[in-house]
Amino acid sequence: MIQYNLSLFFENSVEEKAILALRKIIVPEIEKQSFISRVYLFEITSHQEPDSKGFSLQCWIEPEFEKQLEIIEALVSGFLIEEFPNQHVYFPSQLKKL
Repeated sequence: MIQYNLSLFFENSVEEKAILALRKIIVPEIEKQSFISRVYLFEITSHQEPDSKGFSLQCWIEPEFEKQLEIIEALVSGFLIEEFPNQHVYFPSQLKKL
């Protein structure tokens, strides 16, 4: 199993809009992808920067679909660039279960 994680950080001024977009648009769109086993959205509570709010979007997939992860990043980054220009940053990471 592979865990693909996007750590997302939004300016405080768009926090509520970002939460709504993640819950109502991004997560459902990712769940539609046939290669996704599970999707979770978490608030990053250890984030110490006072000027932004952090979230972790975690997608679980089977190893044979690893090449499909580009679809998730393209979907999320395209949406964020359009809806939250210059108000967000994100960092992808990938974990493989041993």
